[in-house]
Amino acid sequence: MTFGNRTISFTLKFSRRKTLGITVNPDMSVTVTAPEGKETEAIKKIIKKRAPWILKQQRKFENAMPAVPPRQYVSGETWRYLGRQYRLKVCESGAEKVRLKGAFLTVEVKDRSDKRKIKALVNQWYRNRAADYFMGKAVRCHDLLRKYEIPLPDIQLRVMKTRWGSCTGRGIVLLNPELVKLPSHCVEYVIMHEMCHLKHHDHGTNFYKLLSRVMPDWEKRKQRLDSMGHEVLPSEPV
Repeated sequence: MTFGNRTISFTLKFSRRKTLGITVNPDMSVTVTAPEGKETEAIKKIIKKRAPWILKQQRKFENAMPAVPPRQYVSGETWRYLGRQYRLKVCESGAEKVRLKGAFLTVEVKDRSDKRKIKALVNQWYRNRAADYFMGKAVRCHDLLRKYEIPLPDIQLRVMKTRWGSCTGRGIVLLNPELVKLPSHCVEYVIMHEMCHLKHHDHGTNFYKLLSRVMPDWEKRKQRLDSMGHEVLPSEPV
């Protein structure tokens, strides 16, 4: 749809929520989640009414988000793990493994010129670390949610270009493995946010009341997440 001389494209999804939600993603794409059965024309009217806000958010991301160059997987590149920066160090070795050693993320590989292999090793290392770390954090977050009769969900990893996490209708929490590159308080926020959706599926008043009870400083955590998220979201398929 058009607003002035700008075109607003959006992805439309339907859910069991009662209100319509509009999300401007870090890559400036727009996702609209509408109640099941809501007419398209009514949805377009709401989007048009919110167009100034949408364009404002897109400009904010455009100005604050430099393009992340594709990884070269060579020694000297900067990588993050739990908010800290490490330098990639590629070494030739008979073994193939990845480990944190001092200020370096060290990759041992048989052929230093085999970028595909280095990429696979690094990505698998992050996935393994993410799986263990997220599960530990989920258990701790769940301790605060027990009294609200929220079950400990199944935690699964899923690569997503613009989202850190989501909660399925079957009660599964999906987390982006890239999240493990961010500080622990950001990881905790995403996990707690998604686990609160097990009780309240939309972003209504009751959802935010619950989130504020179990994580009073969630807004500060979200601001931190938004401020540095573009630094680690992948710019290429992983």
